[in-house]
Amino acid sequence: MATYDIVDGVLTGEIAGWALDSATDAIIVIDEDGLVRAWNRACVDLFGWSQEFAIGRDVDFMIPPKLREAHHRGFSSAMERGGLASDGSARRTKSLKEDGGSIYIDMTFAALRNNEGEMIGAVAVARPSSDRDTPTHGRKRYTGPLVDVTFDSALCNHNGQCVRNMPEVFDTGKRPWINPSKADDPELETRLRTTVANCPTGALQILETDEPDDDPAAG
Repeated sequence: MATYDIVDGVLTGEIAGWALDSATDAIIVIDEDGLVRAWNRACVDLFGWSQEFAIGRDVDFMIPPKLREAHHRGFSSAMERGGLASDGSARRTKSLKEDGGSIYIDMTFAALRNNEGEMIGAVAVARPSSDRDTPTHGRKRYTGPLVDVTFDSALCNHNGQCVRNMPEVFDTGKRPWINPSKADDPELETRLRTTVANCPTGALQILETDEPDDDPAAG
């Protein structure tokens, strides 16, 4: 018969590990340095990488290259202020898979805290996006004289920061709603690059005018 070790109302010991591995959602725990410290069996099923491969490794291995900068910026900021900006609602994002492909997932995030309430990492819970929500298209490219912008509607959480920060380029009342041709001088180009870099989900990305279209697996 199993023994349930409970300390201050928290399940500990071997059964805590069993509970983690019995969950049907993928659960990932990362420490303050961004290293994976827990990777349950559902992660193996969803992403393909074994627990032996994932644990102790920088979580970058599952993040598409074009989304890594935004992840690093957001996670570093969260660790500095001791809390996540996320409100706990699921966010759609793209993850790489061990077989070289990619998958759209819905993911929630929570701060990992010790007994003193200090943030010591983060917990992410992921499941595949439903077929209804999975896009049948990739990124759309919008061209401009100095820089191009790509947009992946499946990643957008309609935060609206792009419209607020640069309405001359991003205007949902017009078609197309993204018009990089308005960023036609160096100052506006810099503003556009900053606005896109601050996209919280990576739905917006910058491409140089002579750069080929994004690799769909790269996000």
